[in-house]
This record gives sequence, structure tokens and C-alpha cells, in this order.
Amino acid sequence: MPPFSRAPLLGLLLASLATQAAPKQDQEPHIYYSMVPGQFMLIGKQPDGGPTYSGTAQIRYENQALTLVKTVNGKTTTAIGKVERARMAEADVLRFNWPGHAATCLVRGDLDNYSRLSCYWTKDGVDHREPGLEAYFPTETWPGHQD
Repeated sequence: MPPFSRAPLLGLLLASLATQAAPKQDQEPHIYYSMVPGQFMLIGKQPDGGPTYSGTAQIRYENQALTLVKTVNGKTTTAIGKVERARMAEADVLRFNWPGHAATCLVRGDLDNYSRLSCYWTKDGVDHREPGLEAYFPTETWPGHQD
């Protein structure tokens, strides 16, 4: 009787692991794309000790990305956001890009299971002493903000 060979078994195991580790082409979008869209109030602070501000925002999922439409002091800007993997913490973050600046946001659920975002932002090409800060609070359950 021939001795038992481990090579075929090891090859089968490695092939199985490689198949599981390979990214799926039909993979569903990241949960943030369905979790984050909604209406928000925001508060923020300009970089480098600048003034504070407040405004409103709407986030929509479209074209495999998030569109953030933000209004502060009557000025509306639009950014595109995508989920990325942060290198240092190896955690998923949401990165928004506007012309001239970008923001990195953490996403967490609030007590009503709506998303709350906390972000830092910097202007492109500027070495800030302190980044700008923004916090987005969902307004879906606030009286007077329901459709």
C-alpha cells in the first residue's frame, strides 16, 4: 500500500483559500453606501484656528459613489465620496473630495441607527498646523424635518 501523500491535500487546501481570498467581481457595495445617505445639519471649524460655521447637507448614493451637497452661509458646494481603507488604522473611512480640499470621515451610527459623521479636512497643497473639522448630525427624526 502506497504511503499517504500530503501534497494533493495541501494543494487543494491552498487552492480553496486562494479562491476565498480573491475579490469577488459581483461584490455588493460597502455598507456605508446604503448607511450614510440622508439629510444632515453640520458644524465645523476652519483649519489653523479659523472661525466656526454651521450649515446643512444632503448625501446621496449615485454612480457607485456618495454625492455630498453642503450649504454653509448660503454657499453650496458638491463633493464626491468613496469608501477607502485608512493605511494607519486599517479601518474603512469615507473620503470626500471638493475642488481645492478633501475630507476624511469616520462613520458611526447614532442612537436612532442613522449615520453620524466626524471629519477632518485640509486644503490641497497647504501644510496646516490644525486640520479643519466637521461633524454631521442626521435630521431624519427631528420634529419639523420629516417629509
